[in-house]
Amino acid sequence: MADAAGAGTVIVGAGPAGLLLAHLLLQAKPKPHFLPVRVFEARNDPRTPLPLYKERQYCVGLSARGQDGIKRVDGLWDEVEKRGMPSSQFVLHTGNRAIALKRNPGKPSLLINQRALAATLVSELESRYSKDDLEVNFNTRCERVDFKSRTVSFNGKSENPVSYNLLVGADGARSAVRNEFITQRGFDYKQTNMPYTFKVLYVPRPPELSEEAVHAFRVTKDDAVDENGKQSGGFKLPFTGTASKTSLRFSCFPTPGDGMSVLIEWSPGTTPTELLSIKSAGELKTYIEKYMPPLKVPVEAAEVFINQRPTSSMKVYCSKFHDAGGKAVLIGDAAHAMSNALGQGCNSSLQDVVTLSQCLHEVEDLTKALERYTEKQTREDHAAAYLSEFAFPQAKWVLPFFYLGNIAQPALGKVLPPSILAPPIQSLCSETLTPYSEIVRIHKRWLSFVEITNKMAASKGPDS
Repeated sequence: MADAAGAGTVIVGAGPAGLLLAHLLLQAKPKPHFLPVRVFEARNDPRTPLPLYKERQYCVGLSARGQDGIKRVDGLWDEVEKRGMPSSQFVLHTGNRAIALKRNPGKPSLLINQRALAATLVSELESRYSKDDLEVNFNTRCERVDFKSRTVSFNGKSENPVSYNLLVGADGARSAVRNEFITQRGFDYKQTNMPYTFKVLYVPRPPELSEEAVHAFRVTKDDAVDENGKQSGGFKLPFTGTASKTSLRFSCFPTPGDGMSVLIEWSPGTTPTELLSIKSAGELKTYIEKYMPPLKVPVEAAEVFINQRPTSSMKVYCSKFHDAGGKAVLIGDAAHAMSNALGQGCNSSLQDVVTLSQCLHEVEDLTKALERYTEKQTREDHAAAYLSEFAFPQAKWVLPFFYLGNIAQPALGKVLPPSILAPPIQSLCSETLTPYSEIVRIHKRWLSFVEITNKMAASKGPDS
């Protein structure tokens, strides 16, 4: 099928990856057959104001890789940076102790609400490009893709399918574009539900929690505050405790305006049934403030949390990211959804965009450009998924070695060369552009050990 005049590029999904790709394509003054660039999103416009406590999207951390992608668009990083909070520290709270796992203060991540990031990217797009070259559509769901006719059908757009010369599936882990890939010969695909579920609570930031750090907590009922406002529990590392105690895991991400996005997460066998059974906002406020100090919960935030459905994540594996005949390609979670343990989901997605835009710009033939993109990014994204799954141990008896190693590494790293003591996986992923595949090679022994012990722990249940 020859390129159709005016068919241009269709991007399904207006998340950070899809919108950044539109920026990079248009900035490069693309060839006529790539124009116009049309973006379609099933959700509403992220610039639509929401009540404060309904900002349910959790924060993403833009580390070196994500920042590298955004900085490739002239002036875009300056605008994104205004909407986020720099963070250069991770603090682990256990019992009444706080362990600061320091990162390089000269290379902070930017914590930003995902909706705010998308709003900034789309605002900058529409301010820079004319309607002749750019079209952004919200509340428009992709219903069907046809690689043979190179058309996409949308609900809410029109009855007529939309033609394309290049189709980009940037529509997340439950991608509608990927459904057409699955019907193609030679495309291997695997989807697995991740073994954890979460809800998001938005609260004011407690003054005792630094605005420059991500704070992670794991508490049991022994850690609850008593009548005098003091915690009764002693020093407990996260691998202690018994199954009979209520256990809560939550991570706190500072947001602009002295707010904090709290991700409350659980896995099978550790479901916080007491918390989830509460139907009264006042009762929920009391429960959280007792068992999840130092959080203070406004009644409005408690009501939103009660009405919020728990969210489950999924892991997505694709053997390749393009279909040459259909002139279609997958990026971001549509191609490789992964665990959020390393915070590399959004960052790896934005690196997909960088690689794809480079291939489209450097290689004249579209089919060969997409083949080059798949060759590069499947290797890197599969490595990123492996790192996210096995960088952190789950077996309780391994956790002490992990935490002690992270605490000692900054001091030992000053006297031992990298050939003897490699930088931590988290640092290499978040502070450098070292390829994920190279990080796997550097830490191969540790990763293999964690993979074995994690699988053993999973087979024995949550208390192993």
